Amino acid sequence: MGIGDIIIHAVVVTYNPDLNVLRCQFGRIANQVEKIWLVDNASIQSLNNWIIDFELKEKLGFIPMPSNMGLGAAQNVGIQHALSAGATHVLILDQDSQPLPDMVSRLLNKLIQIQSSGVLVAVVAPVYEDKKTGARSGFVRLGWFDYKKQFVSAEQEPVEADFVISSGSLIPVSALEVIGLIDEDLFIDHVDTEWCLRARSKGYKLFGVPSARMFHSLGEKRKRIWFLRWRNVPYHSPFRYYYMLRNGILLQRRSYIPMKWRIGEMMRSMQMILFFGFWGKGSFKRLSMMLRGVWDGLKGVTGPM
Repeated sequence: MGIGDIIIHAVVVTYNPDLNVLRCQFGRIANQVEKIWLVDNASIQSLNNWIIDFELKEKLGFIPMPSNMGLGAAQNVGIQHALSAGATHVLILDQDSQPLPDMVSRLLNKLIQIQSSGVLVAVVAPVYEDKKTGARSGFVRLGWFDYKKQFVSAEQEPVEADFVISSGSLIPVSALEVIGLIDEDLFIDHVDTEWCLRARSKGYKLFGVPSARMFHSLGEKRKRIWFLRWRNVPYHSPFRYYYMLRNGILLQRRSYIPMKWRIGEMMRSMQMILFFGFWGKGSFKRLSMMLRGVWDGLKGVTGPM
């Protein structure tokens, strides 16, 4: 999307994507941005032939990574290409996210409105709906022992958040120049959390835009369980729990991370170990990964496992 001096580029990171889902995503986003940078993290199946046959290939910039360098590194490569090509704003998307046709324009309009009041804005983000459960996300504020989710209706004005997920995020390049790029050392989990908390430490604010929507899934599968109340709990592959626990410990050592997040993350990590490590099929594998993550976090290990 190019509006006046505004040029929006999308960055999509893939790793063994569902090509039908990816085609649908690009069809949804192509008219909303000026350029799509597809950064592939060394998928098993080459995407070259798929791109050659793709009807919107003139909008695509394809960047194959030599190996799986992690989400943060791949996002940074895409962002740097967008900056070199003159983008003023960068839209970050996961490979399975499906934006609604007006998501970007709604994000941009609210971003400009907030900035016009003199507020330093790091990012604006949409509400996302889980296709499997129909559940809609809220926007997160930090509590002392847990996250406080603000659930919103589409008619509401933007609400401030302490952090947002990276997929669907619209970031002004001017903010990136001050805050910096994504932390590649974290590899995958907590990369968005770290960037958002770093942004807040530099005086920037983050906003959720209730009228902007997309479909997005967290976790490979979800189960509905009772624990004090009914919850739709996302389950991930065992290796993801390694990064969740390790990176949570790594962030505890950083001076700009607020105390509320540190305390809350310790509580959530203990709950994760007790629940996912001792409950359900595959719990032993998850527990092994979590304990390895704790050990490596205490040793200060970064990068890929």
